[in-house]
Amino acid sequence: MSFDWQSYISLAKELIKHSSLYQNDSMQEACYRSAISRSYYGVFCIARNFLKKKGISIPKTDTHKFVREKYMNSSIKIEKKIGENLGRLWRERKVSDYEDTADIDIKRSETAIKLAKRVLKSLKQIRAI
Repeated sequence: MSFDWQSYISLAKELIKHSSLYQNDSMQEACYRSAISRSYYGVFCIARNFLKKKGISIPKTDTHKFVREKYMNSSIKIEKKIGENLGRLWRERKVSDYEDTADIDIKRSETAIKLAKRVLKSLKQIRAI
């Protein structure tokens, strides 16, 4: 059975929901950072797998860039938008995963989830899911 990558987006929502259980600000921020990361990886893997289903060979190196650019360079408007939104999420994920002093809060993590849902909706429209 293959993994349902949408589960990562559900997990992201749960991380935000349960972040308030922590009294420690650092643990709350860890939840927000993880939510951003899971939001990105959930939609990235779905978008990547759709390309694979279309017979497109995905390289082992620079995979994320390849997938984003494949969508961004499409002549189809909705696919271009998928690429743009994947790019936005990728940048947010990089900040949340690597930048020690970045201001990562609940609003930023909720915005990432909304963006991930927007990408999912677009992927459904092109029948990728």
